[in-house]
Amino acid sequence: MPRGRENRKEHILETALRCFNETGYHLTSLDAIALAGGISKGGLYYHFQSKNALFIELFHYRGQRYLDQVRAYVRDIAEPVERLDAFVSRASNIMKDNEDFMRFFLEFMSIGARDPEIRQVMTDYYAMSIDNFSRIIEDGIASGVLHADSPRDVARGVYFLSMGVFFTYFTINPDFALGDQHDMHINNILSALKRSNGI
Repeated sequence: MPRGRENRKEHILETALRCFNETGYHLTSLDAIALAGGISKGGLYYHFQSKNALFIELFHYRGQRYLDQVRAYVRDIAEPVERLDAFVSRASNIMKDNEDFMRFFLEFMSIGARDPEIRQVMTDYYAMSIDNFSRIIEDGIASGVLHADSPRDVARGVYFLSMGVFFTYFTINPDFALGDQHDMHINNILSALKRSNGI
């Protein structure tokens, strides 16, 4: 068991991710997470008062780590199209390396269909995702290398397509690689934006 408050919390979250992916939200109890991680019940309840609180914190923890990795990769790229290409490439590679979180993400969304608190978390994530991608597209338009009548509509299309790819991947016996399929779809959209501007 890791020492230090933050290390203990991270250990709890990673153990919870494994448990939620193995048995699902409804069949996973806090006691089961404590047992699986060799965590005392007191230590678990010190950090999380309820399973819902742990579930939501896990989404924020791994989701923020995913976004931070993508942003750090493209932060110093000034040229808009190069930054956009790097953003998509890095996002797809991180997706490949974090299929455990993608599987959890699917569970999180399904619970959000009936849980207002989780639904709001997903709504906030959706809004942030659309804002982030819209800004990248707007930079490309401002520099004259991309064309789109509505950057937000394009950003929504990218979001919906991404959700569809990984929802399908985890609900069938897939005949495709998650990251590669995601990369191909998004690059097709970006190619259309570039072609429409004569690039």
